Amino acid sequence: MTPDYSPARALLASARRHPERLSLVDAVTGEEWSVREAVDTVARLARAFAEAGIGEGTRVAVIGANSPWHYIVHVAASWLRAVTVPLSPRMPASALASMCAQVGASWVFHDEASSPTALALASTGLHRASFGDLAAWVDHATPMRTAPARCGSELAAVLFTSGSTGTPRPVELTHEVMWWGSTNFREGFDYAPTSSVVGVCAPVSHIGGFNGTSMDVWTHGGTLVTLGFPGSFDTRGVLDAIGRYRISMMFAVPAIVRALVEEFERGGGDLSSWVRPLIGGDAMTADLADTMRAVGLSPIHVWGMTETSGAGTVATPDCGAPAGSLGVPFPYVDLRVMATPEHEADAGEMGEIWVRGPGVVSGEEWLHTGDLATRDEDGWLHLVGRAHRMINTAGELVAPPTVERALRTLDTVSDALVVGLPDERWGQIVAALIVPSPAGRAQASSMNAAALSEALSDALAPWEKVRRIAVVDELPTTPTGKPDPLAAAEIVAVSRH
Repeated sequence: MTPDYSPARALLASARRHPERLSLVDAVTGEEWSVREAVDTVARLARAFAEAGIGEGTRVAVIGANSPWHYIVHVAASWLRAVTVPLSPRMPASALASMCAQVGASWVFHDEASSPTALALASTGLHRASFGDLAAWVDHATPMRTAPARCGSELAAVLFTSGSTGTPRPVELTHEVMWWGSTNFREGFDYAPTSSVVGVCAPVSHIGGFNGTSMDVWTHGGTLVTLGFPGSFDTRGVLDAIGRYRISMMFAVPAIVRALVEEFERGGGDLSSWVRPLIGGDAMTADLADTMRAVGLSPIHVWGMTETSGAGTVATPDCGAPAGSLGVPFPYVDLRVMATPEHEADAGEMGEIWVRGPGVVSGEEWLHTGDLATRDEDGWLHLVGRAHRMINTAGELVAPPTVERALRTLDTVSDALVVGLPDERWGQIVAALIVPSPAGRAQASSMNAAALSEALSDALAPWEKVRRIAVVDELPTTPTGKPDPLAAAEIVAVSRH
């Protein structure tokens, strides 16, 4: 018998147990669904999909700011074993067209803001419908009477990674892989899905927004609150939503957390319900952890990839991991740090992280992640950086996160993104985008690389010194909300500082 990893079947079972429990909230519009209403919406949309010719293996793209429709579409599609392809509305139309063609999408569903893009995609032969159209389909359809298909190794979703070369790359996730990813999260974060309220401020085109804890909590009877990113997202709106809906768990990248804490310090708010702040997508530095603790938050550091359904390692507040550590692997993840393909790294020796497990797309084969790390004498993992981001300057390797952490300790620096630039003499030089702190804004016009390197002479090795900078108001980001090294390199390359 096919294993039962179906999110539609899980949602139906939740409705039988807790039909009137709050299920879905659109924090932008205020619209709400009970579990019973969510199931009815999904069942009606599944019927409409079937009547439109959407069935097993059909690829349906979803483009728009975070909304309940992303999750409703996915679960309705799973009823028929169709495949969801969440895409970022921040991508240009030409890139989205290429991505849809790459995965063989035949339908695109979109929000109102993405209508121009969707019209352009329709010219390539894709069928399209807006979220408003989907609501009308639901209103006019009768609920699906046949039970949802059981789902196991069938393809569930295709998500695009940022790509180390700047070219998004599709990753195929089965229902089984996504289920094991969520199981890792349940045990790693120690939460009960039926009593959790999850906020989604990470883009749903990112694994941390699409699957993570969000799909698990919603389909098993908890409450899911979508917060609009990257459309109407704003820090004050997110803070207000945390207090209003008593959000207990939410994933965010470090840059968003910094913005939320700064807004909290400016205007206050109620963060008391946010007992599981999940931080990932980039290294969580010791200073960020201290900043969060100062406002009453106990950060949970999580490292993962799309290929691991988001679950790689975790450092919980009470595990005893040293500041900035990645912690330990999730319960159902095997992990190695390999100095070479034949040699596992010794304590303190840098190597590439390899993972395998039921929640990893490679299964029992080792997945070479491209992330570099070390283990300390006590076995704790410490992220060094992405292998492709390492800077080779005169034969010395520089890890950008090391320099970024040092820059952030300066009173004049709020944030930094370090990249390598080609150089005829040194091969590469260390360069940085600098976001000045409030104290540093008055000095921004005179800020220069030599002064920053001098200020950090005791913290960085000579080859780690920053040799070129550009001062910006905010760091460029990828469509998934992570700092964008490629865009940073273009900006700093033309700087004269």
